[in-house]
Amino acid sequence: MRIRRKQLMGIFLSAALAAGSILVPVSAKEKTDVTDLLKVKNRTEYNKGRKAAGKNQAEIHVKKYRSIGEMPGEEGYKYSSSWQGKTVKIYADQSGLLVIGGESEDMADACGTLYDASGKEVKEYQKEGLLMKVVSAGTVYSLKLPEKFRSFTVEADLMEDHQKVLRKNDSYVQTATGGYFYHEFTLKKRSMAMLPILPFTDQKLSYNIQRKTKAGWKMLSKTKTADDDYEKALSRSVYGLAKGNYRAAVKGKTGTPYLIGYIPETVVKKYKTKKSKAKKITLESFQTDLYTDTERASRWYRISRKTAKKKRYIEISTSMNSGKLKFTIYKKGRKKPLKIYKLSGQKERKYRLKHGAGTYYIKVSKIGKNTNGVYSIDYL
Repeated sequence: MRIRRKQLMGIFLSAALAAGSILVPVSAKEKTDVTDLLKVKNRTEYNKGRKAAGKNQAEIHVKKYRSIGEMPGEEGYKYSSSWQGKTVKIYADQSGLLVIGGESEDMADACGTLYDASGKEVKEYQKEGLLMKVVSAGTVYSLKLPEKFRSFTVEADLMEDHQKVLRKNDSYVQTATGGYFYHEFTLKKRSMAMLPILPFTDQKLSYNIQRKTKAGWKMLSKTKTADDDYEKALSRSVYGLAKGNYRAAVKGKTGTPYLIGYIPETVVKKYKTKKSKAKKITLESFQTDLYTDTERASRWYRISRKTAKKKRYIEISTSMNSGKLKFTIYKKGRKKPLKIYKLSGQKERKYRLKHGAGTYYIKVSKIGKNTNGVYSIDYL
Protein backbone atom coordinates (compact mmCIF):
# COMPACT_ATOMS: atom_id res chain seq x y z
CA MET A 1 0.00 0.00 0.00
CA ARG A 2 1.74 3.12 -1.24
CA ILE A 3 0.88 6.19 0.78
CA ARG A 4 2.61 9.56 0.69
CA ARG A 5 2.63 12.13 3.45
CA LYS A 6 -0.08 14.23 1.76
CA GLN A 7 -2.30 11.16 1.72
CA LEU A 8 -1.78 10.60 5.44
CA MET A 9 -3.13 14.06 6.18
CA GLY A 10 -5.90 13.55 3.64
CA ILE A 11 -6.96 10.34 5.34
CA PHE A 12 -7.09 12.01 8.72
CA LEU A 13 -8.94 15.07 7.43
CA SER A 14 -11.42 12.71 5.81
CA ALA A 15 -11.92 11.07 9.18
CA ALA A 16 -12.39 14.47 10.83
CA LEU A 17 -15.04 15.47 8.32
CA ALA A 18 -16.72 12.08 8.49
CA ALA A 19 -16.88 12.34 12.28
CA GLY A 20 -19.48 15.07 12.00
CA SER A 21 -21.43 13.58 9.11
CA ILE A 22 -21.07 9.81 9.13
CA LEU A 23 -24.44 9.35 10.80
CA VAL A 24 -26.17 12.71 10.58
CA PRO A 25 -28.76 12.79 7.76
CA VAL A 26 -28.87 16.17 6.03
CA SER A 27 -30.35 17.53 2.82
CA ALA A 28 -29.41 15.92 -0.48
CA LYS A 29 -27.19 18.85 -1.44
CA GLU A 30 -25.28 18.79 1.84
CA LYS A 31 -25.13 15.05 2.48
CA THR A 32 -21.55 13.83 2.82
CA ASP A 33 -20.49 10.60 1.16
CA VAL A 34 -17.70 8.96 3.17
CA THR A 35 -16.45 7.25 0.02
CA ASP A 36 -15.96 10.62 -1.64
CA LEU A 37 -14.12 11.93 1.40
CA LEU A 38 -11.71 9.02 1.19
CA LYS A 39 -10.64 9.73 -2.37
CA VAL A 40 -7.30 11.14 -1.26
CA LYS A 41 -5.14 9.84 -4.10
CA ASN A 42 -6.10 12.43 -6.69
CA ARG A 43 -2.83 14.18 -7.49
CA THR A 44 -4.47 17.25 -9.05
CA GLU A 45 -6.49 17.85 -5.90
CA TYR A 46 -3.41 17.55 -3.72
CA ASN A 47 -1.10 19.63 -5.84
CA LYS A 48 -3.54 22.51 -6.14
CA GLY A 49 -2.12 25.53 -4.33
CA ARG A 50 0.85 23.66 -2.87
CA LYS A 51 4.50 24.63 -3.09
CA ALA A 52 7.61 22.48 -3.01
CA ALA A 53 9.80 22.47 0.10
CA GLY A 54 12.87 22.50 -2.16
CA LYS A 55 13.92 22.08 -5.80
CA ASN A 56 16.82 20.12 -7.30
CA GLN A 57 18.57 19.68 -3.95
CA ALA A 58 21.53 17.31 -3.89
CA GLU A 59 21.08 16.78 -0.13
CA ILE A 60 17.96 16.57 2.01
CA HIS A 61 18.32 16.93 5.78
CA VAL A 62 15.08 15.54 7.13
CA LYS A 63 13.25 17.50 9.84
CA LYS A 64 11.66 15.73 12.80
CA TYR A 65 7.98 16.17 13.69
CA ARG A 66 5.88 14.95 16.59
CA SER A 67 2.73 14.51 14.51
CA ILE A 68 1.30 14.97 11.04
CA GLY A 69 -0.50 18.07 12.28
CA GLU A 70 2.86 19.74 12.95
CA MET A 71 4.08 19.23 9.39
CA PRO A 72 4.03 22.15 6.96
CA GLY A 73 1.89 21.80 3.85
CA GLU A 74 4.72 21.58 1.33
CA GLU A 75 4.47 19.25 -1.63
CA GLY A 76 7.90 17.68 -1.12
CA TYR A 77 11.23 18.04 -2.91
CA LYS A 78 10.89 18.57 -6.67
CA TYR A 79 13.40 17.50 -9.32
CA SER A 80 13.44 18.50 -12.99
CA SER A 81 14.31 16.24 -15.90
CA SER A 82 17.94 17.43 -15.76
CA TRP A 83 18.27 15.22 -12.67
CA GLN A 84 17.52 11.98 -14.52
CA GLY A 85 19.74 9.18 -13.16
CA LYS A 86 21.40 11.42 -10.54
CA THR A 87 21.62 10.63 -6.81
CA VAL A 88 20.11 12.53 -3.87
CA LYS A 89 21.49 12.07 -0.35
CA ILE A 90 18.92 11.88 2.46
CA TYR A 91 20.15 12.51 6.03
CA ALA A 92 18.37 11.73 9.30
CA ASP A 93 20.23 13.94 11.78
CA GLN A 94 18.01 12.68 14.63
CA SER A 95 16.60 9.30 15.57
CA GLY A 96 12.98 8.50 14.74
CA LEU A 97 10.68 6.93 12.19
CA LEU A 98 12.02 7.86 8.76
CA VAL A 99 9.60 8.04 5.84
CA ILE A 100 11.02 8.23 2.30
CA GLY A 101 8.86 8.17 -0.83
CA GLY A 102 9.69 8.79 -4.47
CA GLU A 103 7.28 9.27 -7.34
CA SER A 104 7.46 10.40 -10.93
CA GLU A 105 4.75 12.85 -11.92
CA ASP A 106 4.41 11.29 -15.39
CA MET A 107 5.53 7.65 -14.93
CA ALA A 108 3.64 5.95 -12.10
CA ASP A 109 6.02 2.98 -11.82
CA ALA A 110 9.20 5.09 -11.74
CA CYS A 111 10.20 5.56 -8.10
CA GLY A 112 14.00 5.42 -8.27
CA THR A 113 16.38 3.10 -6.40
CA LEU A 114 17.22 3.52 -2.71
CA TYR A 115 20.54 2.47 -1.16
CA ASP A 116 21.71 2.41 2.46
CA ALA A 117 25.05 3.78 3.73
CA SER A 118 26.88 0.57 2.72
CA GLY A 119 25.63 0.85 -0.84
CA LYS A 120 23.17 -2.03 -0.48
CA GLU A 121 19.89 -1.72 -2.32
CA VAL A 122 16.91 -1.31 0.03
CA LYS A 123 14.46 -3.99 -1.13
CA GLU A 124 11.64 -2.68 1.07
CA TYR A 125 11.61 0.60 -0.86
CA GLN A 126 11.72 -1.06 -4.25
CA LYS A 127 8.35 -2.77 -3.71
CA GLU A 128 6.26 0.41 -3.71
CA GLY A 129 8.60 3.38 -3.69
CA LEU A 130 8.18 3.83 0.05
CA LEU A 131 10.39 3.26 3.08
CA MET A 132 9.07 3.55 6.65
CA LYS A 133 11.75 2.55 9.13
CA VAL A 134 13.00 3.44 12.60
CA VAL A 135 16.53 4.83 12.30
CA SER A 136 19.22 6.19 14.59
CA ALA A 137 20.73 9.68 14.39
CA GLY A 138 23.24 10.02 11.55
CA THR A 139 21.54 7.52 9.21
CA VAL A 140 22.12 8.25 5.51
CA TYR A 141 20.31 6.94 2.43
CA SER A 142 21.02 7.55 -1.25
CA LEU A 143 18.16 7.76 -3.70
CA LYS A 144 19.09 7.32 -7.35
CA LEU A 145 16.41 8.99 -9.41
CA PRO A 146 14.93 7.20 -12.45
CA GLU A 147 16.72 7.37 -15.79
CA LYS A 148 13.68 8.94 -17.41
CA PHE A 149 11.09 11.40 -16.09
CA ARG A 150 9.84 14.93 -16.66
CA SER A 151 9.25 15.75 -12.99
CA PHE A 152 10.02 13.77 -9.84
CA THR A 153 8.99 14.31 -6.21
CA VAL A 154 10.78 13.03 -3.11
CA GLU A 155 8.92 12.91 0.22
CA ALA A 156 11.23 12.73 3.24
CA ASP A 157 10.01 13.12 6.82
CA LEU A 158 11.07 12.02 10.28
CA MET A 159 8.44 11.21 12.91
CA GLU A 160 8.79 10.93 16.68
CA ASP A 161 7.90 7.30 17.37
CA HIS A 162 6.03 5.64 20.28
CA GLN A 163 3.86 8.54 21.37
CA LYS A 164 2.39 7.82 24.80
CA VAL A 165 -0.12 10.70 24.75
CA LEU A 166 -2.36 11.59 21.79
CA ARG A 167 -3.57 15.13 21.20
CA LYS A 168 -7.10 15.59 19.90
CA ASN A 169 -7.64 16.33 16.21
CA ASP A 170 -4.15 15.18 15.32
CA SER A 171 -2.60 12.03 13.86
CA TYR A 172 0.66 10.14 14.21
CA VAL A 173 2.73 7.69 12.20
CA GLN A 174 4.04 5.07 14.61
CA THR A 175 5.60 1.58 14.64
CA ALA A 176 4.61 -1.53 16.59
CA THR A 177 6.91 -2.83 19.34
CA GLY A 178 6.12 -6.55 19.25
CA GLY A 179 4.03 -6.38 22.42
CA TYR A 180 1.24 -3.98 23.29
CA PHE A 181 2.03 -0.28 23.16
CA TYR A 182 -0.40 2.13 24.80
CA HIS A 183 -1.47 5.51 23.39
CA GLU A 184 -3.41 7.48 26.02
CA PHE A 185 -5.97 10.24 25.53
CA THR A 186 -8.48 12.13 27.66
CA LEU A 187 -12.07 13.16 27.03
CA LYS A 188 -13.41 16.10 29.03
CA LYS A 189 -17.01 15.50 27.95
CA ARG A 190 -19.30 12.70 26.74
CA SER A 191 -18.31 12.32 23.11
CA MET A 192 -18.41 10.51 19.85
CA ALA A 193 -14.75 9.73 19.23
CA MET A 194 -13.17 8.55 16.02
CA LEU A 195 -9.95 6.65 16.56
CA PRO A 196 -8.69 5.41 13.19
CA ILE A 197 -5.86 2.87 13.31
CA LEU A 198 -4.52 1.95 9.85
CA PRO A 199 -1.52 -0.30 9.08
CA PHE A 200 0.75 0.57 6.15
CA THR A 201 1.91 -2.97 5.36
CA ASP A 202 0.42 -6.44 5.04
CA GLN A 203 1.62 -7.27 8.56
CA LYS A 204 -1.25 -7.92 10.97
CA LEU A 205 -1.96 -5.29 13.57
CA SER A 206 -4.35 -5.86 16.48
CA TYR A 207 -5.81 -3.29 18.87
CA ASN A 208 -8.41 -2.58 21.52
CA ILE A 209 -9.62 0.49 23.40
CA GLN A 210 -9.57 0.65 27.20
CA ARG A 211 -11.11 2.97 29.81
CA LYS A 212 -9.41 3.76 33.11
CA THR A 213 -11.48 2.76 36.15
CA LYS A 214 -10.77 2.57 39.88
CA ALA A 215 -10.09 -1.16 39.45
CA GLY A 216 -7.69 -0.61 36.55
CA TRP A 217 -8.01 -0.56 32.76
CA LYS A 218 -11.23 -2.00 31.31
CA MET A 219 -11.50 -3.16 27.69
CA LEU A 220 -14.41 -1.58 25.81
CA SER A 221 -14.43 -4.07 22.96
CA LYS A 222 -12.88 -7.31 21.82
CA THR A 223 -9.41 -7.10 20.33
CA LYS A 224 -9.74 -6.34 16.61
CA THR A 225 -7.53 -6.58 13.56
CA ALA A 226 -6.72 -3.23 11.94
CA ASP A 227 -7.88 -2.90 8.33
CA ASP A 228 -5.81 -1.15 5.64
CA ASP A 229 -9.00 -0.30 3.74
CA TYR A 230 -9.59 3.37 4.57
CA GLU A 231 -13.38 3.27 4.42
CA LYS A 232 -13.66 0.12 6.54
CA ALA A 233 -11.14 1.47 9.03
CA LEU A 234 -13.16 4.66 9.52
CA SER A 235 -16.48 2.85 9.86
CA ARG A 236 -14.99 0.64 12.60
CA SER A 237 -13.33 3.48 14.48
CA VAL A 238 -16.40 5.24 15.94
CA TYR A 239 -16.81 5.01 19.73
CA GLY A 240 -19.35 6.34 22.20
CA LEU A 241 -17.29 7.39 25.21
CA ALA A 242 -18.05 8.98 28.57
CA LYS A 243 -15.85 11.64 30.14
CA GLY A 244 -12.62 10.03 31.34
CA ASN A 245 -9.17 8.66 30.54
CA TYR A 246 -8.63 6.14 27.75
CA ARG A 247 -5.90 4.34 25.89
CA ALA A 248 -5.50 2.47 22.62
CA ALA A 249 -3.54 -0.76 22.98
CA VAL A 250 -1.81 -1.57 19.67
CA LYS A 251 0.13 -4.76 18.97
CA GLY A 252 2.05 -5.90 15.90
CA LYS A 253 5.36 -7.21 14.64
CA THR A 254 8.23 -4.95 15.68
CA GLY A 255 8.68 -2.14 13.17
CA THR A 256 5.23 -2.45 11.55
CA PRO A 257 4.18 1.14 10.68
CA TYR A 258 0.65 2.41 11.30
CA LEU A 259 -1.41 5.59 11.48
CA ILE A 260 -3.29 6.53 14.66
CA GLY A 261 -5.16 9.63 15.80
CA TYR A 262 -8.34 10.66 17.56
CA ILE A 263 -11.12 13.14 16.90
CA PRO A 264 -13.68 13.87 19.67
CA GLU A 265 -17.09 15.40 19.04
CA THR A 266 -19.15 16.34 22.12
CA VAL A 267 -22.67 14.86 22.10
CA VAL A 268 -25.16 16.33 24.57
CA LYS A 269 -27.81 13.98 25.99
CA LYS A 270 -31.17 14.74 24.36
CA TYR A 271 -32.99 11.43 24.81
CA LYS A 272 -35.82 10.47 27.21
CA THR A 273 -35.98 7.17 29.11
CA LYS A 274 -39.77 6.99 29.52
CA LYS A 275 -42.38 6.35 26.81
CA SER A 276 -44.67 9.00 28.31
CA LYS A 277 -41.92 11.61 27.81
CA ALA A 278 -40.58 10.34 24.48
CA LYS A 279 -38.38 12.78 22.56
CA LYS A 280 -40.25 14.13 19.53
CA ILE A 281 -38.72 13.92 16.05
CA THR A 282 -40.42 16.19 13.54
CA LEU A 283 -40.78 15.54 9.81
CA GLU A 284 -37.58 16.02 7.80
CA SER A 285 -35.51 16.11 10.98
CA PHE A 286 -33.39 13.62 12.87
CA GLN A 287 -32.04 12.75 16.29
CA THR A 288 -28.45 11.59 16.80
CA ASP A 289 -27.06 10.26 20.06
CA LEU A 290 -24.65 7.69 21.44
CA TYR A 291 -24.37 4.92 24.00
CA THR A 292 -21.32 4.70 26.22
CA ASP A 293 -20.42 1.45 27.98
CA THR A 294 -21.61 2.99 31.28
CA GLU A 295 -25.09 3.91 30.04
CA ARG A 296 -27.82 1.28 30.43
CA ALA A 297 -31.34 2.80 30.19
CA SER A 298 -33.45 2.45 27.05
CA ARG A 299 -34.41 5.60 25.13
CA TRP A 300 -37.79 6.57 23.64
CA TYR A 301 -38.56 8.71 20.60
CA ARG A 302 -41.86 9.54 18.90
CA ILE A 303 -43.09 10.92 15.60
CA SER A 304 -46.51 12.25 14.62
CA ARG A 305 -47.83 11.35 11.19
CA LYS A 306 -50.62 13.78 10.33
CA THR A 307 -51.72 12.27 7.02
CA ALA A 308 -51.36 9.01 5.12
CA LYS A 309 -51.47 10.65 1.69
CA LYS A 310 -47.68 10.68 1.31
CA LYS A 311 -45.20 7.90 1.90
CA ARG A 312 -43.23 8.35 5.12
CA TYR A 313 -40.22 6.51 6.46
CA ILE A 314 -38.18 6.02 9.61
CA GLU A 315 -34.50 5.68 8.75
CA ILE A 316 -32.13 4.25 11.36
CA SER A 317 -28.33 4.39 11.16
CA THR A 318 -25.72 2.94 13.50
CA SER A 319 -21.97 3.04 13.83
CA MET A 320 -21.27 0.66 16.71
CA ASN A 321 -17.80 -0.25 17.84
CA SER A 322 -18.95 -3.02 20.13
CA GLY A 323 -22.21 -4.88 20.83
CA LYS A 324 -25.60 -4.24 19.25
CA LEU A 325 -28.51 -1.84 19.49
CA LYS A 326 -32.14 -2.92 19.34
CA PHE A 327 -34.67 -0.61 17.67
CA THR A 328 -38.34 -1.41 18.24
CA ILE A 329 -41.00 0.50 16.31
CA TYR A 330 -44.56 0.73 17.73
CA LYS A 331 -47.76 2.52 16.79
CA LYS A 332 -49.86 4.09 19.52
CA GLY A 333 -52.80 1.86 20.37
CA ARG A 334 -51.05 -1.37 19.29
CA LYS A 335 -49.22 -3.62 21.74
CA LYS A 336 -47.41 -5.68 19.14
CA PRO A 337 -44.30 -4.04 17.62
CA LEU A 338 -44.44 -3.13 13.94
CA LYS A 339 -40.75 -3.82 13.38
CA ILE A 340 -37.61 -4.79 15.31
CA TYR A 341 -34.05 -4.15 14.11
CA LYS A 342 -30.94 -5.47 15.87
CA LEU A 343 -27.96 -3.63 14.41
CA SER A 344 -24.20 -3.84 14.95
CA GLY A 345 -21.31 -2.11 13.22
CA GLN A 346 -22.13 0.46 10.55
CA LYS A 347 -25.64 -0.29 9.30
CA GLU A 348 -28.64 1.55 7.91
CA ARG A 349 -32.28 0.46 7.75
CA LYS A 350 -35.33 2.19 6.30
CA TYR A 351 -38.86 1.34 7.49
CA ARG A 352 -41.93 2.52 5.59
CA LEU A 353 -44.87 3.58 7.76
CA LYS A 354 -47.79 1.51 6.44
CA HIS A 355 -50.36 1.94 9.21
CA GLY A 356 -51.80 5.36 8.47
CA ALA A 357 -51.77 8.59 10.43
CA GLY A 358 -51.04 8.63 14.15
CA THR A 359 -48.22 8.54 16.68
CA TYR A 360 -45.32 6.13 16.29
CA TYR A 361 -42.72 5.27 18.91
CA ILE A 362 -39.12 4.07 18.56
CA LYS A 363 -37.51 2.37 21.53
CA VAL A 364 -33.71 2.08 21.52
CA SER A 365 -31.99 -0.40 23.86
CA LYS A 366 -28.57 -1.97 24.31
CA ILE A 367 -27.60 -5.58 23.71
CA GLY A 368 -24.35 -6.28 25.58
CA LYS A 369 -22.72 -4.58 28.57
CA ASN A 370 -19.87 -2.97 26.67
CA THR A 371 -21.99 -1.79 23.74
CA ASN A 372 -20.85 1.65 22.62
CA GLY A 373 -21.22 3.74 19.50
CA VAL A 374 -23.48 6.19 17.75
CA TYR A 375 -26.96 6.01 16.25
CA SER A 376 -29.29 8.30 14.33
CA ILE A 377 -33.08 8.24 13.73
CA ASP A 378 -34.46 10.19 10.79
CA TYR A 379 -38.13 10.90 9.97
CA LEU A 380 -38.56 11.28 6.21
